[in-house]
Amino acid sequence: MSQSEGPEHKTKRLLQELSIFGDVARALTSDLSLDSVLQTIINRIAKFFRPDNCTLMLVDEQKDELYSVIAVGDTAEILKSARLKVGEGIAGWVAKHGESIIVPDVYTDPRFAQRLDEMAKWKTKSIVCVPLQTGGRVLGVISLINCAKESFGEHEMLFLHALCDYAAIAVDYKRS
Repeated sequence: MSQSEGPEHKTKRLLQELSIFGDVARALTSDLSLDSVLQTIINRIAKFFRPDNCTLMLVDEQKDELYSVIAVGDTAEILKSARLKVGEGIAGWVAKHGESIIVPDVYTDPRFAQRLDEMAKWKTKSIVCVPLQTGGRVLGVISLINCAKESFGEHEMLFLHALCDYAAIAVDYKRS
């Protein structure tokens, strides 16, 4: 949240966040399939942050790859078939290192892999990428591509991390 936002706007944003937490908590505690829970989380992230594309990739430990489970946005259909080696591209780097990253201009970052842009006939400008972690293991990565917000501050990052924690819990619980 920027410093210039008034109290009414801040209250509205906090109420939106609480609503999202409520939706995600209901999905987690329901009998929904893992895909349904993850779809709820990604849909709420996409609606709140308004990226052009939002993807959730999980780690395939046997192949040491990330594979797309859910994609929302302009190139969702193409991104659903995407696979990256762990360590490849920004999402692969996040999966390998277990660290979140905000890259405002991907073309200035040597980790950026243009392969997915070429595949999707798309131009990524910026990316926010957060790992899904539990028990010291990275289970996957959520990427927000070309967020509508100019600034992605500490508050937004904390909120996104909380949603990613819910996704990690769902993946870990529903897989076991």
